[in-house]
Amino acid sequence: MIFKKLLLIFNINKLNLMIMIRKLLFITSLAFGLTNAQTTIISQEFEDITTLTDWTFLNKSQSPSTGNWFQGNPVVFLGNADTEYIAANYALNTGSSVLSAWMITPNVTLKNGDVIKFFTRTTDLGATVYPDRLELRMSTGATFTAPAGTGAAGASSVGSFTTLLLSVNPTLTSTGYPHTWTEYSYTVSGLSGDIAANLAFRYYVTGGGTTGSNSDYIGVDTFSVTRPVMAVSDVSKASMSVYPNPTADYLTFSQKVTSADVYDLSGKLVASPAVVDSKIDVKSLQNGNYVVKVNTEAGSTTHKFIKK
Repeated sequence: MIFKKLLLIFNINKLNLMIMIRKLLFITSLAFGLTNAQTTIISQEFEDITTLTDWTFLNKSQSPSTGNWFQGNPVVFLGNADTEYIAANYALNTGSSVLSAWMITPNVTLKNGDVIKFFTRTTDLGATVYPDRLELRMSTGATFTAPAGTGAAGASSVGSFTTLLLSVNPTLTSTGYPHTWTEYSYTVSGLSGDIAANLAFRYYVTGGGTTGSNSDYIGVDTFSVTRPVMAVSDVSKASMSVYPNPTADYLTFSQKVTSADVYDLSGKLVASPAVVDSKIDVKSLQNGNYVVKVNTEAGSTTHKFIKK
């Protein structure tokens, strides 16, 4: 009987140990997984463009029609009845001259490392191809200056959107614009810090219009700007201590910290407490396991901690 009790105790302790090991492995894997977590700065699926009241649409073509960017047409892309995208076409410019139609985002805050993504395509490949071109541009500052003027001057103007980030089919070739939905991506660089900015899509086609040899029909979909939130740079974890751990109230750092962000194990940002005297107040957090991203002048690092 005693042997059976001892065996039972051993098995229970073994089970508890296995559960503890699995929990630790789960926490560790999630913590490593947080290196791929990201914050969404802006996201737009263009399901209903009438809701885009904080976006700006401008038709600055050389001979503009009264039209502008419009909801996707379900019959243009063969075998694809989707309307949940935004589109522009040759009819935005009459005759044959410079087609320049703008779609400008609300003001956002960008920093180096942010990732801009979107999908685009033109019509199905047919007997005749009318080349299209799409630009992604950026204007920095709290406000933007719209492209100015009319006619040829207005069509060539970019206003404050002087930074060209990406161009789809820049040389207007017959094969340069994808005929199926294709994702494009640009990683922001060259900024001096957190910068207010506006992004703009410009449907820009020379020799475009109702009688032009260029310009057909393009769609844009699934636009987003995201920020990797757990990127680690030069700071060594070995040189940074975070204590006490577990903690009930404050978390103290062994080095000078400029800011700190706290994430749960799903990668969700739950707090950005102020750093005072190299410590942060975590009393308001629910008990559990967290990861703190520590930002210093030298870079960033992450540490797991337990709130009890």
